[in-house]
This record gives sequence, structure tokens and C-alpha cells, in this order.
Amino acid sequence: MSLIKAIENFKNEPTKDNEICLINELKKAEFLAPVILAAPLAKPDGSAVYEEEGSNIKFALLSDDENDKSYFPAFTSRQELMKWRNDSEQEVINLRLKDYGAILLDDKNNYEGIVIDAFSHSLILDLNFFRAIFKD
Repeated sequence: MSLIKAIENFKNEPTKDNEICLINELKKAEFLAPVILAAPLAKPDGSAVYEEEGSNIKFALLSDDENDKSYFPAFTSRQELMKWRNDSEQEVINLRLKDYGAILLDDKNNYEGIVIDAFSHSLILDLNFFRAIFKD
């Protein structure tokens, strides 16, 4: 079964079996995460220096203005990504559910979770979901 089919099945009929199937598909899936690539600072000798480790990649975020929460957008395809930002030049990196878990469950995290295909399926996976799936 595909992830899209599993999402649709779960949304139409949120049974325990459909939830288990969805979680299994989520764990196998690879998502497109939109990022902004910052150019490194150039030294006079032509070499590059970054302000801090990891500062050359910034994740795009989606904000829920009603409750002042921010989520990482995760897209299942380039077509879904284009519904958010119709820009063929948009940079992305591929992330798996466990990668989002590592980011979201870090003590420094300020975000509420991820939204999969925000402009069609709009499946929100919040921090409680990640805690349950990736509990120690």
C-alpha cells in the first residue's frame, strides 16, 4: 500500500488497523523537506566559513496563526511541494520520519510537529505522535 492510500484510508475510517498501516507506511516513506540554503561567508583568501555548524541550511516552516504554532512541512512528491510554492528552484532535502523525530525530540526544539502535504492531505503529526513512536 502507498503512503497516500494509507493516509486516505485513515482519514476516511480512523480504525486501529488503518492507524497501524499508516504508521508502517510513514516509517518507510521519504519526504521532501523544503530548505533555504544560506551561502557561506567568504574569507579574503577565498575559503569559506560558516557562522555556526549547521547554519548553512534552514528549514522552511508553516505557521498556524490561530494557535501560534509552527510545523515542518513534509511533502510526498514534487507535485505536492509545488502546491505550497510553485518554484522549480525550491531546494529540498530528503528526510525520513526518524529524521524529523530526531529534530523534534531534541531539547532545543520549538516546533509542534510536521504537516504532510499541507495543501491536500494535510496530515499533522504532532510531538505526542513522535514521542509515542520514538520513545526511548
